[in-house]
Amino acid sequence: MAIRHYLIFLMLFALCGVKAQRIAIMGAMDEEIELLKGQLENKEEIEKNGIIFYTGKLKNKEVVLLKAGIGKVNAAYSTAILTTHFKLNALIFTGVAGGLHPDILPGDIVIADSLVQYDFGQLQNDEFITWPTRNLIKNTKNPVFLSVDSTLLHTSKIVSNTIQLKAFKNRVPKFYIGTIATGDTFVSDAMKAKALYSNFNALATEMEGAAVAQICTMLNLPYIVIRSCSDNANTDAHTDYFKFVEIAAVNSAQMVLALLENTL
Repeated sequence: MAIRHYLIFLMLFALCGVKAQRIAIMGAMDEEIELLKGQLENKEEIEKNGIIFYTGKLKNKEVVLLKAGIGKVNAAYSTAILTTHFKLNALIFTGVAGGLHPDILPGDIVIADSLVQYDFGQLQNDEFITWPTRNLIKNTKNPVFLSVDSTLLHTSKIVSNTIQLKAFKNRVPKFYIGTIATGDTFVSDAMKAKALYSNFNALATEMEGAAVAQICTMLNLPYIVIRSCSDNANTDAHTDYFKFVEIAAVNSAQMVLALLENTL
């Protein structure tokens, strides 16, 4: 009788659609998730509300992998659909970015300790004032700089001292830790890049991270953003992007795999 009750419980558990916790891995473009998708074990494809999710195992961890789309709105939408349909214990956003720090070169990795939406605010007398976003669940203001999960950041620092990244022109890429600035603009202007570095002390810029960070903050979902630089957000950015996106994507994926192997 006890066994029968146990089997009934298992059937009800399955029918309720309760799923095991997974680690979500997001990238904005196909290039940013393709290498990881190719290594998925027991891969299954699930479509929800226009988003294709790939479930399986990476480094013996249960994961769900997805392309979020370019820009803050697409990233927020994808995160909302993701968190609605999957039970998660962490989220990793991976991909490429434009380097802002003067010493950063293509292939270098920036691990975010915080993210900021540089284009959310008020324009007044030719001066842009950055606003804090709002936590809709708590009905409070978020910090302007949203902090990543401290445990994931700590593990990322440890991992960065152990992994071997793909070299470019005999130069081994370097790791940087700091702020990443997010906005709905592909920055290819040296003056804008200098302003983002000066105003926000940002090491890199991209178009999705802070939007994902805002949702994760509201949901108390641990997250981290890892970006490999494909360009320097200057006038050569568009050309450099196509030259270096492959090596940047490879190094970002390697960092994610190493983080999976050493965490959660």
